[in-house]
Amino acid sequence: MTVIFSMKTNQMLKKEAVKKKIGKAAMQCFRKYGLEKTTLDDIAKAAGMSKTGFYYYFKNKEDIFLETAFEEGWAFLADLQKKTARKKDIGKKIWYYLQSRFLYYEHVLRVSKVNTVTLNTILPSFFNLYDEMREKEKEYLKQVLQLAVAQGALKKINAAQTASLLINVSDALKHSTEQKSILRGEEKVDYRQSMADLKLFVDQVIHNALP
Repeated sequence: MTVIFSMKTNQMLKKEAVKKKIGKAAMQCFRKYGLEKTTLDDIAKAAGMSKTGFYYYFKNKEDIFLETAFEEGWAFLADLQKKTARKKDIGKKIWYYLQSRFLYYEHVLRVSKVNTVTLNTILPSFFNLYDEMREKEKEYLKQVLQLAVAQGALKKINAAQTASLLINVSDALKHSTEQKSILRGEEKVDYRQSMADLKLFVDQVIHNALP
């Protein structure tokens, strides 16, 4: 039994290593050619493997993009939370976190040259993967708010509800802007107004919670 388990573990580790190799090669291709124009042949060649072997790990290039982007996203959020913790003012802390995650999302789409047509295609799969990450983010913001209440920086509030509201409004503004751009047939999404609206919302939430 131990030998069989060890063999399965080694196979899993090898598979994950190959998937990471493919993901790294794919992201290089996306940044060079754009997600839409990158072919599976491009990715296979960059990864140093055959396209036939490629299908054992991924169904298509969109799956590679999403899985790799989310893996990088987890690492980004871990680093962002450490940086956020160093901020002193609670208002600046909340805004820094929400602004940074918003800008990172925009950055990933921009460097991979994801246009609105492709974005519309990958959004359903994105939301399926995003649930766990969103709940983790809400939990993190809840803890930040609870600490601020304990330190007297905020009056007593429902930290869980407020954290959920902040994340949900941020995401709603972002995806509402995307849907408008998709319906209008625009090639790119301009998030500037969403960012301005989010800043105003955060300022109001924090102002109302000040002691």
